[in-house]
Amino acid sequence: MQIQETLTAFFTAENIRDWETYKTFLHPEITWKLYSAEAKTIHGTEEYLAYITKAYENTDVRFTCNFMEISADNTRVIAYLINDKGERSLDIFDFKDSLIFREFEFLLD
Repeated sequence: MQIQETLTAFFTAENIRDWETYKTFLHPEITWKLYSAEAKTIHGTEEYLAYITKAYENTDVRFTCNFMEISADNTRVIAYLINDKGERSLDIFDFKDSLIFREFEFLLD
């Protein structure tokens, strides 16, 4: 699976809340740095899944990827996302062993 297809499938799993499939895209040593009003760092798949599932509790919000750019060496992707509420984020994904190894998410709204 190409990196763009991998990330698209990851986004689809998130939007339909298929956490079992979602987890398969995460490297065991995943680090997610989330920048909003305050910075937060999440380590490992279990902490990542706990945080993301809590974020989606009691909401059916979905998002789309409006733009994706892949690095020349095929290990980094930037994605511009917008959800149903119009909230935007810029995400940078680093891949290792064909899995998401690091995510830097900047919430813009």
